Amino acid sequence: MIDSNWIARDPGRAKRVRLVLAIFASSALLVGAASAFDLRVNWTESMPRGIYQRMEPTLERGAWVAVCLDGAAADLARERGYVIDGSCASGLAPIFKRLVGVPGDRIAVAIDGVAVNGAAVPHSELTEVDSRGRPLEHADEGESVLPEGRFFVMGMNPSRSWDSRYFGTVSADQIVAGARPLWTF
Repeated sequence: MIDSNWIARDPGRAKRVRLVLAIFASSALLVGAASAFDLRVNWTESMPRGIYQRMEPTLERGAWVAVCLDGAAADLARERGYVIDGSCASGLAPIFKRLVGVPGDRIAVAIDGVAVNGAAVPHSELTEVDSRGRPLEHADEGESVLPEGRFFVMGMNPSRSWDSRYFGTVSADQIVAGARPLWTF
């Protein structure tokens, strides 16, 4: 049986219990609000850290989107811990990226960077290893035109982002949501 005076015997204990209960209640409230408004928190370096609202995707250059990886890209993401578990068919969470290439765009991938319709994407050089020194394969070098339904996505911090430069283009079916930044830091 629990001693009903255990709080009274330690004056600081009541304060600590109230603090823990307040944190628990605040967390529950935030989770409920996040679900109600379809909010997501980004802590990765691929795009600005902050709170984003998921919405219908806008499939135009510059839009922020949530992408579900599949196949070999999903397998590698899971194996290396690039992506946490989540709601995608692969069992992973969607990754948030920016659409830099849309159907009809000319994409050039080279070791010294990516160009879209002849315009270089700043700081988009390919790297041979990830942040832990593990070798990275990259998309085929060369120039191609994105076919209907295919998109080239990149993170906002290209030097640290694992994106289409490495796993290739994504299909429209893999884009599961748009992402609107509400508060970033």
